[in-house]
Amino acid sequence: MSSFVQGWGFVTTALLLITGVFGFALYSLRRELNHVKALTDHLSYDIMSADDPDIERPAPTIAGDLLRDEIKAVVSSKDASWANKQIRGWEMRTQRLEPALAFWVDFLRQLGLLFTVLGLGLSLAVERGNVEQLLAPLGLAVWTTVAGLAYSVWLTAQFGMKIPVWGDTCEKNIEAWRAKRGHNG
Repeated sequence: MSSFVQGWGFVTTALLLITGVFGFALYSLRRELNHVKALTDHLSYDIMSADDPDIERPAPTIAGDLLRDEIKAVVSSKDASWANKQIRGWEMRTQRLEPALAFWVDFLRQLGLLFTVLGLGLSLAVERGNVEQLLAPLGLAVWTTVAGLAYSVWLTAQFGMKIPVWGDTCEKNIEAWRAKRGHNG
């Protein structure tokens, strides 16, 4: 146990966990951002195609086709309550995007720091020897904080500007689409 806690075993395990969390965060944020982009594109097309039939249709994708069908269902719905509920769902999903980025960035930072402190605490519990033997594991455990910070910076650099811009654009398109279609909510 002592060699695991004070060697690379604990740090490697922690780094793998932090990397897994980062991978899931990256996947989750990309999926949600792609949904917002597709919704924005389809609503823009729906708004502008009524005035100009030569507007280019968004590129076909499975997710885009599902959104297109959902938009058509809202437009043709006789149940205003259901239609407004669907539109509100679009708005809520768009509004959750920025807090999701903030959550993942903060979570990765905290996870890195937690593993550093946990590594030091376990080292103190396992080794009650001299200070030199206690500082070596701390030098290794600091890498978990570095990884957490690096991954949070990566997410911020990757999505920090895209998410607010696409989120705002999507919200404006939903408002314009709702006004043009007469769906008051």
